[in-house]
Amino acid sequence: MHTHLLARELVARGHEVTLFAHPDSDPQFDLAPIAVKENAGFLTYTRAIRRAVRFANLGDYDVVHNNTIHFLPPLLAQGLAAPMVTTLHTPPYKSHRLTARLTKQVTNHHYAAISHFLGRQWAPFIGDNYTVIHNGLDLVAWPFSAAPEPKTAIWYGRFTPEKGAEYGIAAARAAGYRLTLAGPVYDQAYFDRAVAPELDETITYAGHLNQAELAELVGRSAVGIVTSVWDEPFGLVFAEMLACGTPVVGFDSGAAAEIVTPDVGVLVPKYDVQALTQVLGEVEGSRERQHCRKRMMDAFQVERMIAEYESLYQRLISLT
Repeated sequence: MHTHLLARELVARGHEVTLFAHPDSDPQFDLAPIAVKENAGFLTYTRAIRRAVRFANLGDYDVVHNNTIHFLPPLLAQGLAAPMVTTLHTPPYKSHRLTARLTKQVTNHHYAAISHFLGRQWAPFIGDNYTVIHNGLDLVAWPFSAAPEPKTAIWYGRFTPEKGAEYGIAAARAAGYRLTLAGPVYDQAYFDRAVAPELDETITYAGHLNQAELAELVGRSAVGIVTSVWDEPFGLVFAEMLACGTPVVGFDSGAAAEIVTPDVGVLVPKYDVQALTQVLGEVEGSRERQHCRKRMMDAFQVERMIAEYESLYQRLISLT
């Protein structure tokens, strides 16, 4: 999604963009197809990544933007005619740490972290050679809603243990809220054990919704609940909920505090269902939905993200 939004908005601002991606990617772009089967092995995928970077070096590009979650592209940056930007989307996994150490002094390569929290996680390996550029949100896709249904809550995301749906369910039930759950079931055993037995007339599962359906559901909910128990590198769900005007409660995980300010929601310690229960009703009654939307308009619009990447591109180009 980040790659698609970045490419779309850069084109809209008059840039020529070539997208090195799967052949079935959005045909609106100038596409350089890199075919990899869905379940391709590690070596096959790595060869495809190497091929993409080599093809990029044959073109007349001003900058190469690496959005892959792969250790190889930064290692190949030094051989490129154009500077490379690598956006960091994940924690510094073990396979990436050596790459980070080897590339932190490469002059035509620069890291962009999607949050200050993530940048601090990577700093031991890349030093201070990174720029924080928060993810941007297409606010048109997440319309504002001023009239939610009272005592309703929304939780959505992948159904896996690290997303912690069971904590949201427990808090909503204890606070007397009707909770709607949505999202793909990635871990069926977890869903069957921790979620399915809790479903009833007040705790319901809406399925894996498309973006428009999800935005409509978020907009009519009085409160959003986010209970991730791993350290989210950004926390896009928080931003999407707030864009619709829906105040949020959630666990203080990863970069959440960079998005959620006291005037739009409340964060509590991880796993503290009692604290989450206590703040549910408080947030619905005390946070103005217009303030939630304004928070996103001021800090997380996609236009801001694109402008910051443009500035970074220009700075790197001027150094080559």
